[in-house]
Amino acid sequence: MDELSWSEWYRLTPPVVDEVVPDLPGIYEIGIDHEFGRLKGTSKIVYIGSAARNTPSLRGRLLGRISNGSLAEKRLWQHGYNLRFRFATVSDGETAKRMEAERLIDYERQHWELPPGNGAFPRRYFRL
Repeated sequence: MDELSWSEWYRLTPPVVDEVVPDLPGIYEIGIDHEFGRLKGTSKIVYIGSAARNTPSLRGRLLGRISNGSLAEKRLWQHGYNLRFRFATVSDGETAKRMEAERLIDYERQHWELPPGNGAFPRRYFRL
């Protein structure tokens, strides 16, 4: 997998996203501040995604996650967990989708399952 230059972790709120996230394509991870069990090992990552085609802006994509996140994200918010995110920008949407698929493959190899917010691999995963 290509080396990504990840941002620091930030709290997932609209003011923070507006302030720190650029309107560029990229990849992002959403997590919580403590480890939870997976089939193999533990993780803090709840969701892995990208900003590529339909919403090519990381800022727009993360703001959308706040209002329309996965069931796992919604349940965590309902139970008082603070979600955090980090991101890495890339040159274009195709690179973002490829990096997302590669990150999901790495996660699955490490934990024997996807993050709880990811229901399936992106369709393009099967073309890698």
